[in-house]
Amino acid sequence: MNKCTIIYATETGTSQEVAEKLSRDLIRYQMKPQIHDIQNYDKMKLPMERLVVFVLSTTGHGDVPDTMKPFWNFLLIKSLPSNSLMNLKFAVLGMGDSSYTTYNFAAKKLFTRLVSLGAKPLLRRGDADDQHDLGYDYEVEKWTSELIQSLLTIYPLPPNLIVDDNNLVLPNPKFKLNYSNQQEKDFNNNNFITNNYEKTIVQCNKRITDSEWEQDIRHIELKLDKLNYKSGDVAYILPTNPISYVDEFINLLQLNRNQIIESIIPLDLDLNQKPNVIVPTSVGELVYRYFDIMGSPRRYFFQLLSHFVSDENEKERLLFFSSSEGQDDLRTYNQKEKRNYIDVLKDFPSANIPLEYLFDLIPPIKPRPFSISSSSSLYPKTISITAGIHTFKAPLRRIKRTGLCSEYFSSLQEGSIVGVFIKESGAQLPPSPQTPIIMVGPGTGCAMFRSFIQERSYVQQNQGSDKLGKALFYFGCRHSKKDYIYQSEFEQYEKDGVISKLCVAFSRDQEKKNYVYHLINQDSKEIWDIINNQKGYFYISGSSGRMPKDVKASLLSIIKENLGIVDGDDDKVNQYFEQLEIEKRFITETW
Repeated sequence: MNKCTIIYATETGTSQEVAEKLSRDLIRYQMKPQIHDIQNYDKMKLPMERLVVFVLSTTGHGDVPDTMKPFWNFLLIKSLPSNSLMNLKFAVLGMGDSSYTTYNFAAKKLFTRLVSLGAKPLLRRGDADDQHDLGYDYEVEKWTSELIQSLLTIYPLPPNLIVDDNNLVLPNPKFKLNYSNQQEKDFNNNNFITNNYEKTIVQCNKRITDSEWEQDIRHIELKLDKLNYKSGDVAYILPTNPISYVDEFINLLQLNRNQIIESIIPLDLDLNQKPNVIVPTSVGELVYRYFDIMGSPRRYFFQLLSHFVSDENEKERLLFFSSSEGQDDLRTYNQKEKRNYIDVLKDFPSANIPLEYLFDLIPPIKPRPFSISSSSSLYPKTISITAGIHTFKAPLRRIKRTGLCSEYFSSLQEGSIVGVFIKESGAQLPPSPQTPIIMVGPGTGCAMFRSFIQERSYVQQNQGSDKLGKALFYFGCRHSKKDYIYQSEFEQYEKDGVISKLCVAFSRDQEKKNYVYHLINQDSKEIWDIINNQKGYFYISGSSGRMPKDVKASLLSIIKENLGIVDGDDDKVNQYFEQLEIEKRFITETW
């Protein structure tokens, strides 16, 4: 078979999942992919490679993942000759979120740098977007098809070989499971199935919106042991599946929850992969902590599931869902109706899936990022999380559902153990507390700014108010009496001078809706003075969608007005704004 190398760089596992799916697609076309996590790849081998596919995410504000930094720094060495990679053909697939201004910057930078070192692209750069209606799948499927066509010009298929999407050969499972003769007697919810996470203990989990209000927002405090953090950092929380869903899943597939798995062995050593699972573990623990059974199935799941159903009507339906012609129907059935893996298995009751194949069909639970809403200077051994409990309904079935992490947060009690790791977000306070800041954070977007404000309070207590620059804080919610979270705290900080100006927009307390960007427009002169004359920082944090776009539009309007730019001449406005981004004085954290 024809060899190629796939290298992935990931923070939460998405790029690894896509790389593994890509490798299975290439195998069908008589190619032998070797998968490498970039942190384990010998960068000195790159000039000897002939064909490499990169799959990578973007972190922070246009940065490469942490695991990729040594590799990236190597590529940036100025003394590297411009023909260093002249023998390399490559492809780059970026995994990103278009709500960020630095959407897929890491992939863009890698593509450009490889070309500058003489490497030849096989095809255009792929830009998968989590904001698309079909999520990453839309671009991944399209780009993979284009990649395969490019590769077939280099490695043509044998004349007698036809790859038929409707007659797929079942691939071997990625792993072999070795079992113990013993069985677990008790289900231990405090066991950890993954490395890389530190145990933290829940000290507080309370609702901070009015009990009659539709939106449940939680203030959660976690006690740290080994972890350190600083204001602006992000806590990655690893949720677990609700026990009721675990039981339902295990019963559907008739698994033995108490069976002990002694080891998990990769069947193809060239793939260089193994799940992040601590063994020995029970089947129940594996489902509880590892498989994302509440997630939305990908197209490939329906393709593989067709091999495990005995009913011909079910098989036909699954093959249609996994075909190109069936994508509109799959979108209606799956994404629009918010089905999870359990829902689908109920609809295809003849499915009988061997346990080892679950690693191919269902991805692992990914950690969820949350801005830390506390100051490390004031609370060095505690982090606070401010999180909304997300509930939704399937449009046609009218079934009410709660997201996995929301279910998890709702279940946490004082003393519960939570797995956490902490990363920098790229949204840090200015080096000097005297540098003025403008913070725009409606709803739970205030979390990061609560951390900033507490840090400023610490400076005030220890160095005096004269060490603080201006701080404008724009908060927004629907009702002053229902979802104005941290109200007394924020108002006290304004009285104490920690916040120079607190501006709150209540969108539903009056007939005409009022949003944070309306308040920003009213303060245009003060904002311009802070940004232009005092070289201040402008931060936005909150849900992606209209809010960040509207706030950015307001800022661009303020720049345009104060630069005296006439309509139709926006180049100077854009140049000014781009310079703010280059200096990292305009920073967004959205989700």
